[in-house]
Amino acid sequence: MKILTAIILLFAINISAQNPNFEKWQELANNDINLQPEFGDLEKNESQIKADNDFIEEILKHYDNKQDASKKMTELGFQYIYERRDLQAAMKRFNQAYLLEPKNADIYYGYGTIYFNLGAMESAREQFDKGLLINPNHSKMLTDYGTTYLGDYYNLVNTNPEKAVENLNNAVKYLEKAYSIDEKNSDTIYKLSIINMYLGDCKKANKYLDKADKMKNPNITEKFKAELKQKCG
Repeated sequence: MKILTAIILLFAINISAQNPNFEKWQELANNDINLQPEFGDLEKNESQIKADNDFIEEILKHYDNKQDASKKMTELGFQYIYERRDLQAAMKRFNQAYLLEPKNADIYYGYGTIYFNLGAMESAREQFDKGLLINPNHSKMLTDYGTTYLGDYYNLVNTNPEKAVENLNNAVKYLEKAYSIDEKNSDTIYKLSIINMYLGDCKKANKYLDKADKMKNPNITEKFKAELKQKCG
């Protein structure tokens, strides 16, 4: 079965089950709690506690409160992911945000996004689950949650088609919820087109593609349009 959109959709990430990038990350994280979400929930020594307190004291010189400072740290974390492709620096920023305000849902969105970029879909979902407990209507997190299942679909489509379709159904559930919250997110809409194509619902696939196209979604490719036309006419 041809899957022309896989690499484009998942940001050119290797999403195989035995992902060497994730294995390498785990090795690094085992020796550095700064690379573990919530610092691995480990007890810190006096030196680490002092460093945390010094950081909080210094950052609050520049922001009115911990919530604003935490928000800024998460913004920086996403910049490191998407603009610099530096996942280690991103994790450290998200952990700094966690120090300031653990109830900031974007922290867990950030943790999950790092794991998503490492191809660790289950680990990504674990973090998204935590974030959605704080903000169940976080549409971007719901979209990416659904996308993890799409990643699993691509992994299984040639070896376990039945399980692959189960992942598609999980994906559409989260993406439809995201769409019900935010109908203007063209990324959500484009992915709904892809999923519905694989589910064989050509009417929905074409409807969502038309919407995403009108919104000028930059990820839409001629290859996907050709694939959809081939499958659905």
